[in-house]
Amino acid sequence: MAANKKKFIWISVLVILFAGGIAGGYFYFSKGSVLRQIVQTPQQPDSQDQDLTSVRMYYPSEGRLVMEERRVKKQASVVASAEEIAGAYLNGPSRGSSDVPQGARVLGVYSGNDGVLYIDISDEFRKNFQGDAMAEYLLLKGLYESIISNVSGIDDVKLLIEGKEIESIGGHLFAMYPLKNMLTEVK
Repeated sequence: MAANKKKFIWISVLVILFAGGIAGGYFYFSKGSVLRQIVQTPQQPDSQDQDLTSVRMYYPSEGRLVMEERRVKKQASVVASAEEIAGAYLNGPSRGSSDVPQGARVLGVYSGNDGVLYIDISDEFRKNFQGDAMAEYLLLKGLYESIISNVSGIDDVKLLIEGKEIESIGGHLFAMYPLKNMLTEVK
């Protein structure tokens, strides 16, 4: 009888540990990924911290957008803020890999009277892009969301390459017009 009771206790303990491991793994690998990143990189307040602001960046990675909280330099104007964020986007995430083309840089950012922000990017953005239609969509969606979610007063984003309008980045999506309609209509 006592042996059966000990077996029951051991099996109960193992079942509880197994269930705890599954629950912990779920939170660690799914919802905990952003928390893990914040916990692993604590921000210590200092004099430079006053010149920084937190922004949400959306990077294409492994067939989806991955959000990363970043600290970038505070800017006084909408255009300067957008240029800082676009530059951080082109640098890629601080950890892990991304499908952002290497070597691309911001050449300029201009604000139109129509609420459209024009982002002029170097040709490396187009030349170094490697991917299918989904990768192209996520690349443009990540740039769009990174700007729209962090810069107020912007209704849409238009992409320029070397100061010129282009038909497409990778030959899959039409990029002659501002990105909002194309990126929000695709489901």
